[in-house]
Amino acid sequence: MRGRALPLLAVLGLGACAAIEIGERPSLDAVAARMPAQLAGFQLGETARRPGPSLALDYATPNRRAVGTVLIYDAPGGAAPTDPGAPEIDREVTAAVADVAESPQGRTGRRLAERERVTLREAGLRCAILTGAFGRAPVSRHVCVGGADGRFVKVHVTMPDTRPPPADATAFAAAALRAVRGG
Repeated sequence: MRGRALPLLAVLGLGACAAIEIGERPSLDAVAARMPAQLAGFQLGETARRPGPSLALDYATPNRRAVGTVLIYDAPGGAAPTDPGAPEIDREVTAAVADVAESPQGRTGRRLAERERVTLREAGLRCAILTGAFGRAPVSRHVCVGGADGRFVKVHVTMPDTRPPPADATAFAAAALRAVRGG
């Protein structure tokens, strides 16, 4: 009997730690307040609270050749993991790619397809790189997902598909996740 109680206590203890961690995490307003005005060459624009609850922060390069969005939202059914190799992170990337790759109603000139998927372990991100076109203009879009304080952090960067690229999408995504984590 005693041998079975120990694993149960361990599971209960882990659950309590997760609840404490989520309870002590900063509010979305606190996260918004600490986000820097500049991240990897992108400047902060609009910040908006969305239902869910979630927070969206729009960034762009000074010439607007590259635009980025940082979306911070609660994980459905529990805390978002910080390990970029976790299946929950990959599911969020897959869902984001499906949303982005689908042409909006009435916009048949937008085409995007996933080119590759990479895990940036040091940055804590799993990213999908999409290429395609908006009309005749070739574009690339990076969609990266990581975890911070039990929430998902999804970063989109869209820019012309040129050489050299107008911005470093992965540097922006990594800087955004670090900032959300308070670093």
